[in-house]
Amino acid sequence: MQSLLSRMVDLVGSAHPRRRERLMQWLIAGYIYMGAAIWLIAGVLQGWMSKTATLLWLGFVFAGLLAGYVALRSGWTERFQDPSLTIWQLSIGVLCANWGYLLIGPMRTAALLPMVVTIVFGAFALQWRQIAFLTVLNLFALVAAVMLRAWFPQWIPQHGAMTPLMVDINNVLMLLVVLPPLGFIVARLSSVRRKLHRQREALMQALSQVERLAVSDELTGIANRRSMRTLLERSAALSSREFAPFCVALIDIDHFKAINDELGHAGGDEVLREFARRATAMLRTTDAIGRWGGEEFVVLACGNVDGICRLLERMRRAVANCGTDSRCITFSAGVAQHRRDETADDLLERADRALYQAKRAGRNRNAVAPEGDASQRYATAESPQ
Repeated sequence: MQSLLSRMVDLVGSAHPRRRERLMQWLIAGYIYMGAAIWLIAGVLQGWMSKTATLLWLGFVFAGLLAGYVALRSGWTERFQDPSLTIWQLSIGVLCANWGYLLIGPMRTAALLPMVVTIVFGAFALQWRQIAFLTVLNLFALVAAVMLRAWFPQWIPQHGAMTPLMVDINNVLMLLVVLPPLGFIVARLSSVRRKLHRQREALMQALSQVERLAVSDELTGIANRRSMRTLLERSAALSSREFAPFCVALIDIDHFKAINDELGHAGGDEVLREFARRATAMLRTTDAIGRWGGEEFVVLACGNVDGICRLLERMRRAVANCGTDSRCITFSAGVAQHRRDETADDLLERADRALYQAKRAGRNRNAVAPEGDASQRYATAESPQ
Protein backbone atom coordinates (compact mmCIF):
# COMPACT_ATOMS: atom_id res chain seq x y z
CA MET A 1 0.00 0.00 0.00
CA GLN A 2 2.79 2.38 0.93
CA SER A 3 4.64 1.55 -2.29
CA LEU A 4 1.51 2.23 -4.34
CA LEU A 5 1.01 5.56 -2.56
CA SER A 6 4.65 6.48 -3.19
CA ARG A 7 4.29 5.68 -6.91
CA MET A 8 1.14 7.79 -7.10
CA VAL A 9 2.90 10.73 -5.44
CA ASP A 10 5.79 10.38 -7.90
CA LEU A 11 3.34 10.20 -10.79
CA VAL A 12 1.55 13.39 -9.78
CA GLY A 13 4.38 15.29 -8.17
CA SER A 14 7.44 13.86 -10.03
CA ALA A 15 10.28 11.85 -8.54
CA HIS A 16 12.69 14.67 -9.43
CA PRO A 17 13.38 16.54 -6.12
CA ARG A 18 13.72 20.05 -7.58
CA ARG A 19 10.73 19.55 -9.88
CA ARG A 20 8.67 18.27 -6.95
CA GLU A 21 9.62 21.38 -4.93
CA ARG A 22 8.39 23.62 -7.76
CA LEU A 23 5.15 21.67 -7.96
CA MET A 24 4.74 22.09 -4.19
CA GLN A 25 4.81 25.87 -4.68
CA TRP A 26 2.27 25.46 -7.48
CA LEU A 27 0.11 23.42 -5.10
CA ILE A 28 0.16 26.20 -2.50
CA ALA A 29 -0.98 28.67 -5.15
CA GLY A 30 -3.64 26.17 -6.15
CA TYR A 31 -4.87 26.06 -2.55
CA ILE A 32 -5.38 29.82 -2.55
CA TYR A 33 -7.23 29.70 -5.87
CA MET A 34 -9.37 26.81 -4.69
CA GLY A 35 -10.22 28.61 -1.44
CA ALA A 36 -11.08 31.78 -3.36
CA ALA A 37 -13.22 29.76 -5.77
CA ILE A 38 -15.18 28.18 -2.91
CA TRP A 39 -15.57 31.63 -1.38
CA LEU A 40 -16.96 33.04 -4.66
CA ILE A 41 -19.30 30.09 -5.14
CA ALA A 42 -20.57 30.72 -1.61
CA GLY A 43 -21.10 34.33 -2.70
CA VAL A 44 -23.22 33.15 -5.63
CA LEU A 45 -25.35 31.08 -3.25
CA GLN A 46 -25.63 34.06 -0.86
CA GLY A 47 -26.77 36.30 -3.71
CA TRP A 48 -23.99 38.91 -3.74
CA MET A 49 -21.91 37.37 -6.56
CA SER A 50 -22.86 36.94 -10.24
CA LYS A 51 -22.89 33.34 -11.45
CA THR A 52 -21.67 34.28 -14.95
CA ALA A 53 -18.82 36.44 -13.61
CA THR A 54 -17.79 33.64 -11.25
CA LEU A 55 -17.71 31.08 -14.06
CA LEU A 56 -15.55 33.35 -16.23
CA TRP A 57 -13.11 33.90 -13.35
CA LEU A 58 -13.02 30.16 -12.58
CA GLY A 59 -12.34 29.33 -16.24
CA PHE A 60 -9.40 31.73 -16.38
CA VAL A 61 -7.96 30.38 -13.11
CA PHE A 62 -8.37 26.73 -14.16
CA ALA A 63 -6.66 27.36 -17.51
CA GLY A 64 -3.75 29.13 -15.81
CA LEU A 65 -3.31 26.41 -13.19
CA LEU A 66 -3.48 23.62 -15.75
CA ALA A 67 -0.94 25.30 -18.02
CA GLY A 68 1.40 25.88 -15.06
CA TYR A 69 1.13 22.28 -13.89
CA VAL A 70 1.82 20.79 -17.32
CA ALA A 71 4.80 23.09 -17.88
CA LEU A 72 6.31 22.32 -14.44
CA ARG A 73 5.55 18.59 -14.36
CA SER A 74 6.94 17.95 -17.84
CA GLY A 75 10.19 19.77 -17.09
CA TRP A 76 9.60 22.16 -20.00
CA THR A 77 10.29 25.17 -17.76
CA GLU A 78 13.78 23.92 -16.87
CA ARG A 79 15.15 25.49 -20.04
CA PHE A 80 14.52 28.93 -18.53
CA GLN A 81 16.58 30.90 -16.01
CA ASP A 82 13.63 30.70 -13.60
CA PRO A 83 12.32 27.11 -13.88
CA SER A 84 9.54 27.87 -11.37
CA LEU A 85 8.05 30.54 -13.66
CA THR A 86 7.73 32.68 -10.55
CA ILE A 87 7.03 35.96 -12.33
CA TRP A 88 4.46 34.35 -14.62
CA GLN A 89 2.62 32.61 -11.78
CA LEU A 90 2.59 35.67 -9.55
CA SER A 91 1.47 37.91 -12.43
CA ILE A 92 -1.47 35.58 -13.00
CA GLY A 93 -2.22 35.84 -9.26
CA VAL A 94 -2.14 39.65 -9.44
CA LEU A 95 -4.56 39.69 -12.38
CA CYS A 96 -6.92 37.22 -10.66
CA ALA A 97 -6.95 39.20 -7.41
CA ASN A 98 -7.67 42.50 -9.17
CA TRP A 99 -10.26 40.85 -11.41
CA GLY A 100 -11.93 39.65 -8.23
CA TYR A 101 -11.80 43.19 -6.83
CA LEU A 102 -13.61 44.37 -9.92
CA LEU A 103 -16.37 41.75 -9.71
CA ILE A 104 -17.19 41.00 -6.09
CA GLY A 105 -18.80 44.32 -5.23
CA PRO A 106 -19.60 44.60 -1.49
CA MET A 107 -16.75 42.22 -0.53
CA ARG A 108 -14.09 43.74 -2.78
CA THR A 109 -11.84 44.86 0.08
CA ALA A 110 -11.29 41.17 0.88
CA ALA A 111 -9.53 40.86 -2.49
CA LEU A 112 -6.71 43.05 -1.17
CA LEU A 113 -5.42 40.18 0.99
CA PRO A 114 -4.45 37.87 -1.91
CA MET A 115 -2.67 40.84 -3.53
CA VAL A 116 -0.38 41.05 -0.50
CA VAL A 117 0.25 37.29 -0.59
CA THR A 118 1.53 37.48 -4.18
CA ILE A 119 4.21 39.99 -3.16
CA VAL A 120 5.25 37.98 -0.10
CA PHE A 121 5.63 34.82 -2.20
CA GLY A 122 8.14 36.64 -4.38
CA ALA A 123 10.53 37.06 -1.44
CA PHE A 124 11.95 33.56 -1.96
CA ALA A 125 13.08 33.68 -5.56
CA LEU A 126 12.81 37.20 -6.99
CA GLN A 127 15.28 40.03 -7.21
CA TRP A 128 14.31 43.50 -6.13
CA ARG A 129 13.61 44.64 -9.71
CA GLN A 130 11.17 41.75 -10.19
CA ILE A 131 9.46 42.49 -6.87
CA ALA A 132 9.22 46.15 -7.91
CA PHE A 133 7.62 45.03 -11.20
CA LEU A 134 5.00 42.96 -9.33
CA THR A 135 4.30 45.85 -6.98
CA VAL A 136 3.78 48.28 -9.87
CA LEU A 137 1.64 45.70 -11.70
CA ASN A 138 -0.49 45.23 -8.59
CA LEU A 139 -1.00 48.97 -8.12
CA PHE A 140 -1.68 49.55 -11.82
CA ALA A 141 -4.22 46.71 -11.97
CA LEU A 142 -5.97 47.95 -8.81
CA VAL A 143 -6.20 51.52 -10.14
CA ALA A 144 -7.54 50.16 -13.45
CA ALA A 145 -10.18 48.13 -11.59
CA VAL A 146 -11.26 51.18 -9.58
CA MET A 147 -11.48 53.33 -12.74
CA LEU A 148 -13.49 50.68 -14.58
CA ARG A 149 -15.95 50.50 -11.69
CA ALA A 150 -16.31 54.30 -11.71
CA TRP A 151 -16.46 54.87 -15.50
CA PHE A 152 -18.34 51.78 -16.63
CA PRO A 153 -20.70 50.75 -13.84
CA GLN A 154 -22.91 49.00 -16.39
CA TRP A 155 -20.14 46.44 -16.93
CA ILE A 156 -20.18 45.44 -13.27
CA PRO A 157 -22.54 42.62 -12.30
CA GLN A 158 -25.38 43.59 -9.98
CA HIS A 159 -25.01 42.37 -6.41
CA GLY A 160 -27.51 41.69 -3.71
CA ALA A 161 -27.56 43.42 -0.36
CA MET A 162 -25.38 42.10 2.49
CA THR A 163 -25.95 42.39 6.22
CA PRO A 164 -23.00 43.42 8.42
CA LEU A 165 -22.92 39.91 9.90
CA MET A 166 -22.62 38.40 6.43
CA VAL A 167 -19.71 40.74 5.64
CA ASP A 168 -17.95 39.65 8.80
CA ILE A 169 -18.52 35.97 8.05
CA ASN A 170 -17.11 36.35 4.54
CA ASN A 171 -14.09 38.24 5.85
CA VAL A 172 -13.39 35.36 8.22
CA LEU A 173 -13.73 32.90 5.34
CA MET A 174 -11.25 34.89 3.26
CA LEU A 175 -8.78 34.89 6.15
CA LEU A 176 -9.13 31.10 6.32
CA VAL A 177 -8.05 31.05 2.69
CA VAL A 178 -5.13 33.46 3.06
CA LEU A 179 -3.69 32.79 6.52
CA PRO A 180 -2.47 29.17 6.01
CA PRO A 181 -0.27 30.11 3.00
CA LEU A 182 1.03 33.12 4.93
CA GLY A 183 1.80 30.84 7.87
CA PHE A 184 3.67 28.53 5.52
CA ILE A 185 5.67 31.48 4.16
CA VAL A 186 6.55 32.68 7.66
CA ALA A 187 7.60 29.15 8.69
CA ARG A 188 9.75 28.82 5.59
CA LEU A 189 11.35 32.21 6.17
CA SER A 190 12.10 31.16 9.75
CA SER A 191 13.67 27.94 8.44
CA VAL A 192 15.75 29.90 5.94
CA ARG A 193 16.86 32.27 8.71
CA ARG A 194 17.95 29.34 10.91
CA LYS A 195 19.75 27.75 7.98
CA LEU A 196 21.54 31.01 7.21
CA HIS A 197 22.50 31.33 10.87
CA ARG A 198 24.00 27.81 10.85
CA GLN A 199 25.79 28.50 7.58
CA ARG A 200 27.15 31.78 8.96
CA GLU A 201 28.47 30.01 12.05
CA ALA A 202 30.03 27.27 9.89
CA LEU A 203 31.58 29.93 7.66
CA MET A 204 33.01 31.80 10.65
CA GLN A 205 34.51 28.56 11.98
CA ALA A 206 35.94 27.77 8.55
CA LEU A 207 37.42 31.27 8.25
CA SER A 208 38.90 30.96 11.72
CA GLN A 209 40.41 27.62 10.76
CA VAL A 210 41.81 29.07 7.53
CA GLU A 211 43.30 32.03 9.40
CA ARG A 212 44.85 29.67 11.93
CA LEU A 213 46.27 27.42 9.23
CA ALA A 214 47.60 30.45 7.36
CA VAL A 215 49.90 31.33 10.27
CA SER A 216 50.27 27.96 12.04
CA ASP A 217 51.98 24.72 11.13
CA GLU A 218 49.34 22.03 10.68
CA LEU A 219 51.39 19.29 12.36
CA THR A 220 52.90 21.04 15.38
CA GLY A 221 50.51 23.95 15.90
CA ILE A 222 53.32 26.51 16.18
CA ALA A 223 54.01 29.30 13.70
CA ASN A 224 54.63 28.18 10.12
CA ARG A 225 57.34 29.33 7.72
CA ARG A 226 55.26 32.15 6.23
CA SER A 227 54.35 33.53 9.64
CA MET A 228 57.93 33.38 10.89
CA ARG A 229 59.25 35.08 7.74
CA THR A 230 56.80 37.95 8.29
CA LEU A 231 57.94 38.22 11.91
CA LEU A 232 61.61 38.14 10.89
CA GLU A 233 61.14 40.89 8.32
CA ARG A 234 59.35 43.07 10.86
CA SER A 235 62.04 42.42 13.48
CA ALA A 236 64.79 43.19 10.95
CA ALA A 237 63.14 46.52 10.15
CA LEU A 238 62.93 47.45 13.84
CA SER A 239 66.47 46.31 14.51
CA SER A 240 67.80 48.40 11.62
CA ARG A 241 66.31 51.45 13.35
CA GLU A 242 68.18 50.41 16.54
CA PHE A 243 64.95 49.77 18.37
CA ALA A 244 65.27 46.08 19.24
CA PRO A 245 68.36 43.95 18.50
CA PHE A 246 67.61 40.26 18.04
CA CYS A 247 69.07 36.91 17.03
CA VAL A 248 67.81 33.93 15.11
CA ALA A 249 68.65 30.26 15.46
CA LEU A 250 68.04 27.65 12.80
CA ILE A 251 67.52 24.29 14.53
CA ASP A 252 67.80 20.87 12.93
CA ILE A 253 66.94 17.70 14.87
CA ASP A 254 69.94 15.36 14.68
CA HIS A 255 69.55 12.09 12.76
CA PHE A 256 65.83 12.54 12.26
CA LYS A 257 65.79 10.05 9.38
CA ALA A 258 66.94 7.36 11.80
CA ILE A 259 64.14 8.39 14.19
CA ASN A 260 61.62 8.03 11.39
CA ASP A 261 63.04 4.64 10.46
CA GLU A 262 62.82 3.48 14.06
CA LEU A 263 59.41 4.88 14.97
CA GLY A 264 57.72 5.15 11.58
CA HIS A 265 56.31 8.35 10.13
CA ALA A 266 53.53 8.56 12.73
CA GLY A 267 56.07 8.21 15.53
CA GLY A 268 58.31 10.78 13.85
CA ASP A 269 55.41 13.22 13.62
CA GLU A 270 54.74 12.72 17.32
CA VAL A 271 58.40 13.51 18.08
CA LEU A 272 58.07 16.76 16.11
CA ARG A 273 54.89 17.70 17.95
CA GLU A 274 56.43 16.97 21.36
CA PHE A 275 59.63 18.79 20.40
CA ALA A 276 57.63 21.88 19.43
CA ARG A 277 55.57 21.73 22.62
CA ARG A 278 58.57 21.45 24.95
CA ALA A 279 60.63 24.00 23.05
CA THR A 280 57.79 26.49 23.14
CA ALA A 281 57.50 26.07 26.91
CA MET A 282 61.09 27.31 27.28
CA LEU A 283 60.51 30.58 25.43
CA ARG A 284 60.28 33.97 27.02
CA THR A 285 57.29 36.16 26.19
CA THR A 286 59.44 38.14 23.73
CA ASP A 287 60.68 35.02 21.86
CA ALA A 288 59.07 33.05 19.06
CA ILE A 289 59.51 29.66 17.46
CA GLY A 290 58.22 28.28 14.18
CA ARG A 291 58.59 25.22 12.03
CA TRP A 292 60.79 26.02 9.05
CA GLY A 293 60.22 22.75 7.22
CA GLY A 294 60.68 19.02 7.85
CA GLU A 295 62.69 18.65 11.05
CA GLU A 296 63.96 22.25 10.95
CA PHE A 297 62.77 24.99 13.29
CA VAL A 298 63.62 28.67 13.59
CA VAL A 299 63.82 30.59 16.86
CA LEU A 300 63.69 34.37 17.11
CA ALA A 301 64.88 35.89 20.38
CA CYS A 302 65.41 39.47 21.48
CA GLY A 303 68.83 40.39 22.76
CA ASN A 304 72.31 39.13 21.92
CA VAL A 305 73.96 35.81 21.10
CA ASP A 306 74.59 34.84 24.73
CA GLY A 307 70.89 35.11 25.54
CA ILE A 308 69.72 32.91 22.66
CA CYS A 309 72.45 30.35 23.36
CA ARG A 310 71.23 30.03 26.96
CA LEU A 311 67.71 29.62 25.60
CA LEU A 312 68.89 26.86 23.24
CA GLU A 313 70.52 24.97 26.12
CA ARG A 314 67.28 25.09 28.07
CA MET A 315 65.50 23.70 25.03
CA ARG A 316 68.13 21.00 24.61
CA ARG A 317 67.55 19.74 28.14
CA ALA A 318 63.77 19.95 27.78
CA VAL A 319 63.54 17.94 24.56
CA ALA A 320 66.19 15.33 25.33
CA ASN A 321 63.70 12.61 26.31
CA CYS A 322 60.82 13.38 23.92
CA GLY A 323 61.77 10.52 21.59
CA THR A 324 62.03 6.89 22.75
CA ASP A 325 63.62 5.20 25.73
CA SER A 326 66.45 4.01 23.50
CA ARG A 327 67.17 7.34 21.81
CA CYS A 328 67.94 10.79 23.21
CA ILE A 329 66.75 13.67 21.04
CA THR A 330 69.45 16.21 20.23
CA PHE A 331 69.63 19.08 17.79
CA SER A 332 72.16 21.30 16.08
CA ALA A 333 71.65 25.05 15.84
CA GLY A 334 73.07 27.85 13.76
CA VAL A 335 72.89 31.24 15.49
CA ALA A 336 73.20 34.67 13.91
CA GLN A 337 72.70 38.15 15.36
CA HIS A 338 71.05 40.68 13.12
CA ARG A 339 73.27 43.37 11.68
CA ARG A 340 71.99 46.84 11.01
CA ASP A 341 70.42 47.19 7.54
CA GLU A 342 70.67 43.42 7.00
CA THR A 343 67.68 41.78 5.29
CA ALA A 344 65.87 38.83 6.77
CA ASP A 345 67.10 36.60 3.93
CA ASP A 346 70.74 37.54 4.53
CA LEU A 347 70.32 36.89 8.26
CA LEU A 348 68.81 33.48 7.60
CA GLU A 349 71.58 32.63 5.16
CA ARG A 350 74.22 33.35 7.82
CA ALA A 351 72.31 31.26 10.36
CA ASP A 352 72.05 28.44 7.81
CA ARG A 353 75.80 28.49 7.21
CA ALA A 354 76.32 28.39 10.96
CA LEU A 355 73.98 25.38 11.21
CA TYR A 356 76.07 23.60 8.58
CA GLN A 357 79.19 24.25 10.67
CA ALA A 358 77.48 22.86 13.77
CA LYS A 359 76.70 19.64 11.89
CA ARG A 360 80.24 19.37 10.55
CA ALA A 361 81.62 19.83 14.06
CA GLY A 362 79.74 16.75 15.31
CA ARG A 363 76.10 17.85 15.86
CA ASN A 364 74.35 18.40 19.21
CA ARG A 365 75.87 21.85 19.49
CA ASN A 366 75.42 25.50 18.58
CA ALA A 367 77.47 27.39 16.00
CA VAL A 368 77.47 31.17 16.03
CA ALA A 369 77.88 33.07 12.77
CA PRO A 370 80.65 35.71 12.84
CA GLU A 371 79.53 39.27 13.26
CA GLY A 372 82.00 40.55 10.66
CA ASP A 373 82.65 39.22 7.17
CA ALA A 374 82.31 35.59 6.14
CA SER A 375 86.07 34.99 6.42
CA GLN A 376 85.84 35.00 10.20
CA ARG A 377 85.66 31.62 11.90
CA TYR A 378 82.43 30.20 13.27
CA ALA A 379 82.28 29.80 17.03
CA THR A 380 80.91 26.37 17.99
CA ALA A 381 80.01 25.14 21.42
CA GLU A 382 79.13 21.53 22.16
CA SER A 383 76.22 21.01 24.46
CA PRO A 384 77.22 19.86 27.95
CA GLN A 385 76.28 16.20 28.47
